[in-house]
Order: sequence, then structure tokens, then C-alpha cells
Amino acid sequence: MKSIFQIGDRKVGGTAPCLVIAEAGVAHFGDMGLARALVDMAIEAKADIFKTQFFDVDTMIAKRAPDWRERLRPRNLTLDQFFELRDRCKAGGLMFMSTAHDASRIAWLKELDVPAVKIGSGERNNPAFLAELAKLGKPVILSTGMYAAQDVRQAVAALENAGCSELALLHCVTSYPAPSDQLNLAAMQALAEIAPVPVGYSDHTEDFLAVMAAVARGAKIIEKHITILRDVPNAQDWKVSAGPENFSQFVRDIRRVEAMIGHGRKEPAPIEIAGIAWATKSLVAACDLPAGHVLASADLVAKRPGDGMRPDRIGELLGKTLVRPVSADDPLQPSDVR
Repeated sequence: MKSIFQIGDRKVGGTAPCLVIAEAGVAHFGDMGLARALVDMAIEAKADIFKTQFFDVDTMIAKRAPDWRERLRPRNLTLDQFFELRDRCKAGGLMFMSTAHDASRIAWLKELDVPAVKIGSGERNNPAFLAELAKLGKPVILSTGMYAAQDVRQAVAALENAGCSELALLHCVTSYPAPSDQLNLAAMQALAEIAPVPVGYSDHTEDFLAVMAAVARGAKIIEKHITILRDVPNAQDWKVSAGPENFSQFVRDIRRVEAMIGHGRKEPAPIEIAGIAWATKSLVAACDLPAGHVLASADLVAKRPGDGMRPDRIGELLGKTLVRPVSADDPLQPSDVR
């Protein structure tokens, strides 16, 4: 498995910027006008990927769950409509992806030539389906909501055995919304220990704090639901979604957090250099001292500004004889002693 790979023209992993996925899901509710508006919102926000979902209701859901079938049936689009959305994304500089929720839609992924395959958390313990998706030969992003460590290992093995070498794992809590005290963002580290691949976070919280924390912890991919409609009955994604009013700010905040993380070396920041002279201290005379005086520790004190000898160089002065008189608070230099 690779620790760094490409999705389209974007590098994933290493020091590459966090890949931001705008997860539209079924927030279009079968309405192409809404779908186009969702794409435009993702473009305006400068997300990296616009992602949706497709499925055949009767193939995905068994007859014994008729309510779920009828709830999702109208929230679908045709393959031609997905082609239109893909082309709209491309025109706006955005990659298009989708999650295929059943085997009948794997062919759609091929026809749309998606740059990567996103697998939802619902495929837990479904290695045969994971293997079929891996055979597409695309990078795979796998959400791991509801997974235990052994489930992750099973999924990774199924994908790897089917030829997948470019995989990213997303920590996720499958609840709409997910409570803060159950997010367990530290599990991102556990995922990284299971497989040496890029690790990220798929968010189901009501605000943005968890995402920013995940980015600060090193998430290489962030997935956040987006919506335009609110208070939709028999729907849940909108409860954990960003909207036109805040999705652009969400992406800007991710980039700001990334900038805050920095290079990791402990050294003065460029903006601090000028402040060293006034914020640090120099060695100065504690009182008026005559020429010929032998310096002792009581004769020296550290005071601002820091434009003279650093306090840690006091050993260069102690026991030495002043060659000139020094007034109180005057800085001392090696040339002042012998």
C-alpha cells in the first residue's frame, strides 16, 4: 500500500494539502436544479471533489424494508444526469466522484471514469463487494464508520488482495448527528497503525469544530456533507451539512488550520526575528562599576532589550577585569574586559 498517491491532479498524503470532499449525497432529492446548485456551491467554496451517491433502490434494499425503499426511490438521478454533473464539475475545476451503493452501479463508475472510488461505511464486512470495486483499478477511499479494528483489517485485506495499492482510510462515526464525546478522533492514529496509508475523517457533526481538530491531528482527507435544503422530513444528512451560507468559510478554515500546522521544526518564525532584540534580555551592569573592577555575579543582571550579550554568556565575563568604567544598566561586551 502506498503512503502517497494521486487522485486526478491532486496528491494525497505526505505533506500535500488536505483533500476536501463536498459530499452532496442525495441532497439533490432527485431535482437536477438542486444538484446543479450543489455543484456550484462546491466550486465556489474551492473544494477539491464533489461527491454524490447512486444506487438502484430495489437492488440495494430488501423488500422487508419498504419504508426505506420508498424514502430513497425519488432521491435518485439517471446516468445521463450524472454525466451532466460530472461535466459541470470539470468546467468549474472540480473533480467528480460518487459512491456506488450496489453492484448494479459499478458500471456507472466505469462509464463516468471517476478518478477514485469512494466506499461508504455501510459496506462493513462485505469483502466481496469491496473486491469488485477494487478491480476498477482506481484509488479507493474507504469510510470506516461502525468498524472495529478487525473489520478494518478485513477490508484492507480484501482491497489489497483484489489489486488495490492506493487506499485512504477515513475515520467516521455513523450517526446524524454524531455526539462530540463519541467522535474518538484519536482512532485516526489506530487506522494509521493498521495500514500505512493516508488517513482522514468523514464528518457527521453539526458544526465544524471536529473537522478542524481532525485537520490539526493530521487528516489528509476531509469529507463534509453539503446541502441547500433544511428541515427536510424523512431525511438526515441535512442535519450534519454545511450550506451556501458557510461552506466557503469551512474550506477557508481548513486551509487556515493547515497553515497553522507549519513545517514542524522548532525555530523562530520569520515574524519573530525582529522581536528578538526587544523581547529578550542582555547582560548589563547592576550598578556603576569602575575600570579595574573584577566582575562577580552580583555585578551583572539581565534586562531588556536583547541587543547585547545574551545572559547565557555570563561565563565570558565573570572573574574578568573591566578595562573601562561602566554605568548602571549599560550593556557589557567581551571587549570591555580582560
